[in-house]
Amino acid sequence: MGNQLTGIAPSQIQPVEQYLNDIAEYDFETSLGSTRFFKVARTKTKEGLAVVKVFVIHDPSLPLAEHRTRLEDIRLRLHGTSNCLPFQKDVQSDKAALLFRQYIKDSLYDRISTRPFLNTMEKKWLAFQLLCALNQCHKLKVCHGDIKAENVMVTGWNWLLLTDFASFKPTYLPEDNPSDFSYFFDTSRRRTCYIAPERFVEGGLKNLESGGQTGNLDLASTSEVKAGELAPPMDIFSAGCVITELFTEGTAPFDLSQLLSYRHGEYSPWKVLEKIEDTSIRDLVRHMIKKNPAHRMSAEEYLIQQRGKAFPEYFYTFLKLYVQRFATTPILPPDDRINRLKRDYDQIVKNLCLDEKNLDQNTGLVLIICLLGSSARKLHFCSTKLIALELLLKFSKFLTPDVTLDRIIPYMLFFTNDRSARVRAETIRAITQCLVGIKSVPRSDANVFPEYIFPNLTHLTQDPATMVRATYAENIAQLAETALGVLEMMQLQELEESVENENVDSEGALFQASYDMELLSLQETIQQKVVTLLSDSDNVVKQALLENGITRLCVFFGRQKANDVLLSHMITFLNDKTDWHLRGSFFGNIVGVAAYVGWQSSSILKPLLEQGLSDPEEYVVHKSLGALKSLTELGLIQKTMLQEFLHEIVPFLAHPGIWIRQGAVGFISALSKTFNIADNHCKLLPSLQPFINQPILQVDKEIYLLNALSDPVPRPVFDYVLRSNTLDRLFDMLQKRQYMRRHGHKLSYPELDETMSLIFRKLISFGMTEAHEDKVFAMKEYILKLHRARAGSSENNSSSESSDSFKSGMLSIVGMGRSITRRHADLLKPKESKDTPATPPRRKKKVPSVEPSVSMNAEWKSMFGSNESAASLGSSPKLKSSVKLDTPDKRSVLTASTVSQSSSSSSGSFVTMSPGQVMLSDLSKSSLSQNPEKSSYTRYHPCKLDLRNLVHKRRDQYSSDVLTKDLLENIAWESRPPPSNWKPKGLLVAHMHEHRAAVNRIQVSHDHLYFATGSNDGNVKIWECEKLEGKSVANRSKQTLNKQGGHIKSLVFCEGSLSLASASDNGTIYLYRIETGKANLINDIQVSKEDYGQVVDITHFDTGAQSVLAYATVNGYLIGRDLRCNEEVWRLKNDPKTGLISSFAVHHSQCWLAVGTSSGTHVCWDLRFQLPITSITHPTGARVRKLIVHPKEQSWIISATQGNNEVSMWDVETGARQKALWASTAPPLSQNQTSSHSIYGMHMAVTDNNVFMLTGGSDMRARFWDITYPANSFILASAAGDNQHTGASYRSRLIDGTEVIQETYTKKQVSNDDIPRRGPEAPSQGHHDIISDINLCQTSQCLVITASRDGVVKVWK
Repeated sequence: MGNQLTGIAPSQIQPVEQYLNDIAEYDFETSLGSTRFFKVARTKTKEGLAVVKVFVIHDPSLPLAEHRTRLEDIRLRLHGTSNCLPFQKDVQSDKAALLFRQYIKDSLYDRISTRPFLNTMEKKWLAFQLLCALNQCHKLKVCHGDIKAENVMVTGWNWLLLTDFASFKPTYLPEDNPSDFSYFFDTSRRRTCYIAPERFVEGGLKNLESGGQTGNLDLASTSEVKAGELAPPMDIFSAGCVITELFTEGTAPFDLSQLLSYRHGEYSPWKVLEKIEDTSIRDLVRHMIKKNPAHRMSAEEYLIQQRGKAFPEYFYTFLKLYVQRFATTPILPPDDRINRLKRDYDQIVKNLCLDEKNLDQNTGLVLIICLLGSSARKLHFCSTKLIALELLLKFSKFLTPDVTLDRIIPYMLFFTNDRSARVRAETIRAITQCLVGIKSVPRSDANVFPEYIFPNLTHLTQDPATMVRATYAENIAQLAETALGVLEMMQLQELEESVENENVDSEGALFQASYDMELLSLQETIQQKVVTLLSDSDNVVKQALLENGITRLCVFFGRQKANDVLLSHMITFLNDKTDWHLRGSFFGNIVGVAAYVGWQSSSILKPLLEQGLSDPEEYVVHKSLGALKSLTELGLIQKTMLQEFLHEIVPFLAHPGIWIRQGAVGFISALSKTFNIADNHCKLLPSLQPFINQPILQVDKEIYLLNALSDPVPRPVFDYVLRSNTLDRLFDMLQKRQYMRRHGHKLSYPELDETMSLIFRKLISFGMTEAHEDKVFAMKEYILKLHRARAGSSENNSSSESSDSFKSGMLSIVGMGRSITRRHADLLKPKESKDTPATPPRRKKKVPSVEPSVSMNAEWKSMFGSNESAASLGSSPKLKSSVKLDTPDKRSVLTASTVSQSSSSSSGSFVTMSPGQVMLSDLSKSSLSQNPEKSSYTRYHPCKLDLRNLVHKRRDQYSSDVLTKDLLENIAWESRPPPSNWKPKGLLVAHMHEHRAAVNRIQVSHDHLYFATGSNDGNVKIWECEKLEGKSVANRSKQTLNKQGGHIKSLVFCEGSLSLASASDNGTIYLYRIETGKANLINDIQVSKEDYGQVVDITHFDTGAQSVLAYATVNGYLIGRDLRCNEEVWRLKNDPKTGLISSFAVHHSQCWLAVGTSSGTHVCWDLRFQLPITSITHPTGARVRKLIVHPKEQSWIISATQGNNEVSMWDVETGARQKALWASTAPPLSQNQTSSHSIYGMHMAVTDNNVFMLTGGSDMRARFWDITYPANSFILASAAGDNQHTGASYRSRLIDGTEVIQETYTKKQVSNDDIPRRGPEAPSQGHHDIISDINLCQTSQCLVITASRDGVVKVWK
């Protein structure tokens, strides 16, 4: 009893839908037939389609309860089997008993006669599964009782299911009464009979055994026959008949009369079995349908017996277990099936022993193709559709052409109507590549191209997506070539067959006429598509057709159509003055077309090539020269035309464009091979003389001619001449000057008026010489054409711009095709409560507004799902219950209200889910499955979930950035800036000499209570600022830290001056905690000197989330370390080519840092992306000694470089040097004359109305530089050995765009009052050694702190 039953229902039985009215879960769809025994219908449920079989109860005394119990027992036993499908539900009412099972579309009987027809390997696979199904149920003590082709279901991917287990049908039937057989078993009215012979008994015999009447009661009559239980050999016989029908193309081995005759030995089915070609299958079936049940084996024994014979080994070792994963729970969705097949591709190829050379041995791959194809029709996501096409193309390499055409191409053509343009485009490419390898085609598929493939691709020539049309244009030539090859193969096969039949004369002409007609029909089909593509509105499509096989299309069409169809349309491409790509593509591909059309095309090509040589775009000129060279080599241009082209092309040897010069050389070399020796010496060589710097004879060698060329016209000269508005006067003047030079009157050049004089001065400044004048004049015709072309295009552009209100240099995207779909998400998500604002009012204007409605195109819908589906996720009443995650984060609680609010807040945007929402798909299997009736599961593509995770991450990052920015904006550059108009007086207030070696760094705490000094003696000393104002009796350090060792190279206060970090050249960084004025060691960081080198500089910044201690090493490493978790958070590697790192600084916005190197290079790093973004190199390559960032200018860095006491201020955005401080006798910004003195320490400070800088260096002087008013600058502290009669003045100059504040020296005028009186001289207050660092602190007054290389620390006010 399969799905489809035939026969006329008795009149007393009501329609089947009447019996389903009382069952709410099942909705009637259609009737599948009826008999006196059962009425069958297809119904629809929440889980899919189902089959219901209705038995109308005429006699209430029937023992239906026992049958129901037996059906329930069978269902429980067969639960979990992969090839058995028992009845899954039964319902009994007063009127009828109903049986339900899953609906499968095709039975084996239907599949045998359905295209594509089963091949031998598929038949073996189905027979193998049938035996597996019998083995599964027989091991569980379940027999079927009514195995026939209608009860064997086959899915779209050839998975077999044995269904409709007939435990309620009688085991034995009367031999002399066919009505019982017709009532119970012949429901299809086919009169076939697959019941085992031993189940027929003589009528009238009574069953004297007990316990068998109930199960074998004939419900249609009152008589009784022998009763008993079903036995496995009975099913084996029926399965053998089904396998016979499968391998004999639907021929039944028995009908009822034949089976009864076979039972008595009066009939033999061997004639039917002889139709089975495979001997192993024939032997298998012959043994299975033996008359004596004792001689039949079990299903398991047959499987073992036929292993490696009828059934391949990989059925047992790989295929059955692999395909079974897709048939058993959990059932994979189609997209996951495709991903699984892609992942297992190598495993499939290995286990099926696929070989590209022996295609006939790869028939087992068809079974995987069926699985792949059935899943491909139900895919949802663009990515998996592309994977499916990729797999189909890969598998096609292992298949014969007939299998490819029957099994691969139909699945590919299915995707030509996909809603995703990318899938449609990839389909064309896959079909083309799949068909390329076809070497032979079955006669039945002779017209596969004109009748099947091309009609299904026709609509793609007018596809709305340009990408699809361009892909079609790329592949149309290959498709036409393949179709022609198939047509010629079929013609050859027919001729060979006619030769074998010796009918050449009679049938040869007929075949030729048929071939010509089919070729003409094929050419017309391709012509329609090519003309449509050549006339496409988008130039990309035209260019794709030109560059991908236009020559092959010429061969396909023949000479006449190539000229009439292709060449005539291609010429029109040159009318497009805006798309130089298309014009260049025309000249790049015209050679092949012209070569096929022949020399007749030369008259057509001449004006086209001349147009290309004067094209405004140099790329098109280059392509034209290349085409001209190839046409010359092929001999397709007449000699007179070549001489004209020579006159036009020779001046290109002086063109500033290297491409054009090389193209001209290529044409001239090809031309010299065509000319005879007289033409070369009389016409070619004289024309080359003005453009070569040495005599040359081997003009046919391109490399020699290129080396002999003189210098071309400089590009600035050429461009200026081209833009000139007085070209005619300019060329007249050039002609006169040339005439004067040739006749020896060089000194008597004609006088130039003011306009010409200005033009010539400009040209000479661009580098034009007299030799260049001759070359420019030689290009007169080309320049005039180019000038007119550009003038015309500029007029058109200006008119269109004026009409469209466009400005020069601006591009409008309005009206360029379809409107752009915006995809965005608010970085600042509004809160649920309206009373609580999401951000402070000053932040609201920085949040982008959301459009009221945003449309979603088909590509986004295919990838992410529609807006409605996203909204339904939040508004569905089936998700009212909240789902809680085991995490302390409050955002991990998902409720229907939060989902709906997130959906509505985005106003159409799909990127609005929180992490809890993103995890909904993971929760659906656990929490939602507990209440399957009250919950639903919406599945999203992984990229959609990734996008939502990214949006949530960016929102968190944005919130953190807003808080950090607020924090940074509230922190001034100086926590205690100097008062307005403050200037140091240069008075020494403290002199300390506790350090025994050079002091390298002075660092002042943020609260100005302390400052620290680090020295080469290995000590770090902490000083109290307020005790150094000159009021204390003794100036001493508060604490000395001497445990680190080595030379202390750098210091920095951290975490609001609560900590102090010091870096030593021994590879250690010590971190001290400052409490109650004392510093205690809390951490030491070891930096490997072998891997990183010694630490050269160190700094600290607080992001809010992290307290980062950043340090630079001499090997180029920049490392950030979080002091709170004591872990490295980032590591950057500076390019060693830029030099060794000498100093670095982090911008106060914490977004970027700058590095100074020993080679004078400043490298800027983006800390967000951890990438170098720009670099600035000092003109002299001088070493950067110190680098800081500007306190006011956001993109400025300040560096002190080696020599001339130079300090430069650079703008990292433009790379320009904005300002420079120059305290040297050398000329400002001089690159040749340098002074040996350099700045070692500098500090910049900002007051309310002024910016100033303190510097100290190797000349032992400390200077105060007033950046705002340079004249107010002065030397704060002179060196100990300075001449007191020398003064310094400062002035600002603008040199090459840089403002330079220069220090100049003057002698002081000494008056009588200034003459010192006799007596002991006071000791000098200045430093005796190099000032290594300088800083500023503020207590009750501002103090300047300097330190020198001899270990002295001085404090000035």
